Amino acid sequence: MRLCYDATRFGSGLQEAVEIAAEKGLSACEYSFDSFETGGKSAKKLSADETEHLKSVADFCKEKDVEMACLRLNTLLVASDKKSVRSFNSMIDKLASVADALHCKRIVFYLLAESADGWMDSIESAVGPIVEKLNKQGIRLLMSTGTPAPFRGRSLKNWRPLEPQEWREIIARIQELSLSLSIADCVWQGIDYLRMLPNLVQVVDHVEAQDVEVIRQIISDNGYFGPLFWRYKIVGKGQVDWGQFVEALKLYDYSGSLSIQFNDEFTSENEQGLWDALESGTKLLAPLVKY
Repeated sequence: MRLCYDATRFGSGLQEAVEIAAEKGLSACEYSFDSFETGGKSAKKLSADETEHLKSVADFCKEKDVEMACLRLNTLLVASDKKSVRSFNSMIDKLASVADALHCKRIVFYLLAESADGWMDSIESAVGPIVEKLNKQGIRLLMSTGTPAPFRGRSLKNWRPLEPQEWREIIARIQELSLSLSIADCVWQGIDYLRMLPNLVQVVDHVEAQDVEVIRQIISDNGYFGPLFWRYKIVGKGQVDWGQFVEALKLYDYSGSLSIQFNDEFTSENEQGLWDALESGTKLLAPLVKY
């Protein structure tokens, strides 16, 4: 198991992200990309300058013994929408080139939960060929179970999360697809992540280490579809039992990354808050992941 962190919010480039990981004794880091225009087939390929820069980052990773655990695409794939699928394909093609240059083996994405008839068929049609193509490049595609950025801070009356049964059906249909598992999202949905883990760990390739605060009084007064009743917290400041969870990962021989996230809205308000969150998260998790 590799202890990792999401370097995106620190406002640094890829090489600086690797340097921070090395300084903190972390063996991996991840980096996120918002939606971007590919500008046609030629723009999906790396320019000479991009190739040179990424090669220098890859060399730096090797020097510092830090792995680029995954690249995360914050775009929300709408599988039933052909325009969304085309755009998603183009961005994945570009990111795959970046991942290949960095010797990164994983790309994470978000999927919109829909309810229309034939939705699962749309997912299989949209995602299956991408998974197959990436596999030929030695890259795995991971579907995140976390809350997509556009829905953070919004009540459930405006959206719905993917359900565990949907995770299972999607994985069964697209067998080379893996999961990036957010335990915090399991907690606020009332999912028993420890009981669920034995039957799921074999398809989990990345774990998003973020905590959560669930305000039960809001649920008692308004139900799940009233005002927002939960928010992300930094690791160790919420309701996840990290000791039990990491021990369970060890028990089931989990060999992926455990990646410290920084989606607590108050933590990310200033740079010092981010550094404090990284320090406290590393201090909590580093002893736990050691065998």
